Amino acid sequence: MASERVPIALLVDDACPLVHVFREHAIHVHRREPATADGRPLAERVPNAFLDRFCDVVAARGMAGKLSVVPSSVSRGDVGRGFDGDPGATRAWLDTARRRLGGRFDFSPEGVTHDLAIDLAAGVALEEGENGWSQHQDRTTLTPYLAHALRLLRRAGVDCTGVTSPWSFGKAVEPEYQAAIVAAQREVNGREVSWYFLHTRDDRPATRPWVAQRDGPTQLVSIASTVPDVWWQTIDSPRTDPDWIEAVADQALTRDGREGAVRRVLDAGGWPVLVTHWQSLFSNGLETGLKALDEVGRRVGATLGGAVSWSSCSELVGLTLD
Repeated sequence: MASERVPIALLVDDACPLVHVFREHAIHVHRREPATADGRPLAERVPNAFLDRFCDVVAARGMAGKLSVVPSSVSRGDVGRGFDGDPGATRAWLDTARRRLGGRFDFSPEGVTHDLAIDLAAGVALEEGENGWSQHQDRTTLTPYLAHALRLLRRAGVDCTGVTSPWSFGKAVEPEYQAAIVAAQREVNGREVSWYFLHTRDDRPATRPWVAQRDGPTQLVSIASTVPDVWWQTIDSPRTDPDWIEAVADQALTRDGREGAVRRVLDAGGWPVLVTHWQSLFSNGLETGLKALDEVGRRVGATLGGAVSWSSCSELVGLTLD
């Protein structure tokens, strides 16, 4: 990586083989009808072919960052047994992610279910969502919970270099959460250097990743997003026309590269860390968000190519610890 280039990264949350995590969360945590704001039912599944199209886009644009994988579902299986009774399709999704994204994208769990919290001893769902549950825990309960998520993915062949918070998981007890991440990574992966994604800092564009914990060889880096999920709005719109795709992309970076959230971060001296969600790119089956992501990637290359360098989370960690 050229030292004069500013690192830029793409953080993708809520990905999962087959399962539309956003829909499951609506049903079990919010207890509402799984529908878009304009009244369309949310798709039950995200087909494997969508992952291939995502991989096509990020490869064409040279993007890098991280992909979260939700390792389990309250009612639809997990990465080991397979989701929806289809272990073959689940393995195929994981194989594609490793083969096509590994090296340029890091992987992380995002909770165990990104849904209701799980009683690990009993193997049953609690009445409380993972986000709310996490806010009144400490390292003695958070460590086995995170270790369970990491272990599910490790057994499925996915090496997780960091941890992603579902919603604001652990924010109210962040020192305990940090200690749990360190302990869980050491226990499951033998890893002393790790990262986590919890904070969104698009209101503070000068933000760069920071060292959250350092104790001898153990180092934990907090990677915050600085560019908001402008793609989320495509979930609730039936529009797929070019003008709509351009308007969404403009919020991240205009065609001339002079305005938008990415430009604001660069002008402030921060690192552009873009956050989006699997459901934002899937756009309830229309994939409008993915088209807008492709356009943002094209604009980054066309207008900022010499000034930025797409970086994985592991690369952001390395640069932060230098």
